[in-house]
Parts: sequence; C-alpha cells; structure tokens
Amino acid sequence: MFKKIVHAIQEGRKQKKVYRACVKRAKKLPYEYREVYKIASHYMLTFSSQDPAVINLFPEMLDMFELAAAEGRDVLDLVGNDVMAFCDGLLEGVSSQTWTGQMRAKMNASIHKKLGK
Repeated sequence: MFKKIVHAIQEGRKQKKVYRACVKRAKKLPYEYREVYKIASHYMLTFSSQDPAVINLFPEMLDMFELAAAEGRDVLDLVGNDVMAFCDGLLEGVSSQTWTGQMRAKMNASIHKKLGK
C-alpha cells in the first residue's frame, strides 16, 4: 500500500513537470495557436480523468502546433473547424479514461443488458 502511495506521488510530480513544460512551450506559440492550445488542453482535462496518458498528449499536440506554425499554416487547417472533434481524436487512445468514454461504455452496457446481448 505504501509503495502505491509513493508511486502515485512521484507520478503526480512527473505529470506536473510535463504540464508546466507544456505551458512554457505554449507561451511561445503564435497567438492563434496559443489560444487553440489553451482551449483544447482545458477541454481535454475537463472531459478526461487525471490519467497520465492525457497529460502525455500535450507535448504531442504542441509538436503538431509548432510544426504547423513554423510551416506558416493556419491553425484551423491543422485542427479543422471542430476543435473539440480534434481533441476527441487525440483522446481516442485513452477513451476509457475520459468522461465521455466512461458514459459511452455505461450506455452500451445498459443497452446490451436490456436487449440480453
């Protein structure tokens, strides 16, 4: 039990370090990219658990944003007109940990149970 607590504390520290590094990187993005990143990261944290996998998506998202910005692309060319759909696409790998993923699983289980399948 003690090892689990220590591990959780260490993991939390690692995630804070990753998050803070991403915040610093995001500040260097052009205005449009910076604003989309803020909204997207807030959405991802709001609709997901505090699973480390979610925080680990932020550097990946920043890599895409930095590359596209360096190429002179418009941010909406990268993420599309539906920014939340872009975020949901990133969250697919951790969908069981997201609020919507959990609700989807509950609804599907309920339907299957009622239909006896």
